[in-house]
Amino acid sequence: MKKLTNKKGTKLGLGIVFGCVIGILTSNIQLWFVLGIAIGAALEYSTQKKS
Repeated sequence: MKKLTNKKGTKLGLGIVFGCVIGILTSNIQLWFVLGIAIGAALEYSTQKKS
């Protein structure tokens, strides 16, 4: 059985979706969209393998 691996940008995309959903719920899409990008980028950076 093959192991599924995450492709680059998956966590960034999830951060953007998370930010948009929270932004819509709180009626502050501008703030949460940017925070979603920051959260996704932090998750991508934290899971990179050190070379």
